[in-house]
Amino acid sequence: MRGMHGLAQWQGATTCLAFAVAYDGAEITTAEGLADGKTLHPVQQAFLDQDGFQCGYCTPGQICSAVGMLVEAAAGQPSHVTAPASPADKSAEITLSDTEIRERMSGNLCRRGAYVNILAAVRHAAATSGGQP
Repeated sequence: MRGMHGLAQWQGATTCLAFAVAYDGAEITTAEGLADGKTLHPVQQAFLDQDGFQCGYCTPGQICSAVGMLVEAAAGQPSHVTAPASPADKSAEITLSDTEIRERMSGNLCRRGAYVNILAAVRHAAATSGGQP
């Protein structure tokens, strides 16, 4: 998922480095394709509301990564920093703490250093979208 600029079947994909034939038949969604007409996706809106961008160079990848990580977290996929769930609790919900969000977004670089606002945007989107694509 790291360094991606699109989503394949709502999973992160490094679409800028992949051969198109590798995704033959897959649904590919870019940052531009997340909006529903003139209504922005909750993550796109969160990036605007929280000033989660500077120059815009990394913004499409940051937005797609945020959407992908929200979907993964909602599906219960742990990261390296996810607290282990008890063996008896198979449906433990993943809490998207700042540490969890930073880990899941860690492969995306911002050359302008907008990380504080990117974190705020992802935190806001997590609270409003519920991890839904």
